[in-house]
Amino acid sequence: MSAPTTPTGAPLLRVVRGHPDPEELAALTAVLVAAAAATTPEPPPPAPAPRWARPGRATGFRGPRSWRTGPAGDHPPG
Repeated sequence: MSAPTTPTGAPLLRVVRGHPDPEELAALTAVLVAAAAATTPEPPPPAPAPRWARPGRATGFRGPRSWRTGPAGDHPPG
């Protein structure tokens, strides 16, 4: 039996030190397979924008003193 390989032909796992028994390799393989199978749940998709929202107010609330600065991006001199 040959060791599993990646699509490039390289082995999936390589023992760098020591001489593991077949039981130790089986335990390591089981842990790696379990870790690969454990997936994190995907975050929920963002909520759709309300259909009643006005497109011109996409920036939302600008602050309690926004009346002093005028339209978005228009700042008073000084």
